Amino acid sequence: MRTTPSPRSSTQRRPLTPSFAALAALTAASVVAATVSAPAAAATSAATTKPTPRPAKGAPGPAKGGVVDVSTSTQLHAAVKSAKPGETIRLAPGTYTGPLDIRASGTAEAPITLTGDGTGEVRLTADLRMPACNATAPDPDRTIRFTKGASHWTITGLSIRGGVMIMGGNAGNVRDWLNRNAENWQARRAVPGRASYEPTSTAAALEHLQGQVRVPLRPSVGIRIVGNDLTLKGIHSAMNDFGLISGNEIHDIACGTGPGVWLGTFSDGWRISDNDVHDIAPSTWKHYMQEGIRVGGSSAYNTVTGNVVHDLPGDGRAFTTDEDGSWNAFSFNTARDVAIGLNDQKAGWGNRWVGNRVENARAAAISLRAMDARLTWPSMNSSTRLATVACNTVSGSGVVFQAGATMSTTVWGNTMSGAVQLAKPLRSYWPSVGNTWNGSTAAPGTRVDESGGAC
Repeated sequence: MRTTPSPRSSTQRRPLTPSFAALAALTAASVVAATVSAPAAAATSAATTKPTPRPAKGAPGPAKGGVVDVSTSTQLHAAVKSAKPGETIRLAPGTYTGPLDIRASGTAEAPITLTGDGTGEVRLTADLRMPACNATAPDPDRTIRFTKGASHWTITGLSIRGGVMIMGGNAGNVRDWLNRNAENWQARRAVPGRASYEPTSTAAALEHLQGQVRVPLRPSVGIRIVGNDLTLKGIHSAMNDFGLISGNEIHDIACGTGPGVWLGTFSDGWRISDNDVHDIAPSTWKHYMQEGIRVGGSSAYNTVTGNVVHDLPGDGRAFTTDEDGSWNAFSFNTARDVAIGLNDQKAGWGNRWVGNRVENARAAAISLRAMDARLTWPSMNSSTRLATVACNTVSGSGVVFQAGATMSTTVWGNTMSGAVQLAKPLRSYWPSVGNTWNGSTAAPGTRVDESGGAC
């Protein structure tokens, strides 16, 4: 059942205080990057094409004013294969069989659009391999597959059974490099824009990584997935930049396929907004394979805002960063009936969690790197650093805040009442590593009852 994201409260709509100037700048930069690189297809809808001969049986119809009308699966595959910048591939109502392998590209000024004709439901499906529930990596076998750097597409108004995979060219080589350096934080943070806030560093990061893996890298840029209904499998990006995932319902996702939305392997500058994500089947492996919206693999400068993630069974976590996911902004989202609402996992630096709502979290509403609870000192390789947790509202959750290890983290102005779980070592070194709670260097008690009236 589709639900509408909860409206922001009057408190959430108040202007940011001066201390949030950096957050505002980060959010604005991410929004601009995610939108200017992929302008609306309407800008080129007046494009014209020369008359063409009557197509052979099974081929798409001629483009009229930049529109290619299709009504069969064969026509759809042909249209996708031959797509040109500025074209709109317009589908008649019905069911079309994929998978669709997209390799053609539009341009920033003239993206390619795949959509229905507005007269009825358009369903895309495919006969896909289904992984086991204990699978350990995202399933690449999806109904729509962007490969080899295919860029500047808008997918909108479709029912997609089987999800979307956006795989940058040679992204697997970069993923392998990350794995080889799992214990070498200096090498990982040497990539431009990973050790400090540098939102214009994406091109430099790509150049650096290309030197490390010694193969050409071809990210997809400007992919827009807007206003669709996705089931069975979600959306996964590996090494792609400046995309938009907005206004979709992503639900009833099968076990072993991965989260509802997963930005991985240096996916930068995306905007994920106003999506409804729910009912992701439990993984029998680990939590990261069943999360709502996940940003990991050194992905940075992404904006996640206005989404609702709810009804995740088992260890399903709503909004997460992991594996060096850094400098991302999570704001005005709602997590409801999940294991953990807001979860900064391994080695998140500079992430901002501001103005979100968490309702009925089973394990904890907000959690910062709980797995480092045994460390006697925070780790640059794995612990949370430079996080901002502010102006969030928690209700119906026994544990409102937990942390295993964190440093230089600011927590203030949250509305929450309940238990606080800090690892014993963290409680002892809390003030020594630059952490603050409501402006004080003292660690919070084991219970809090706070109202974020200053937000």
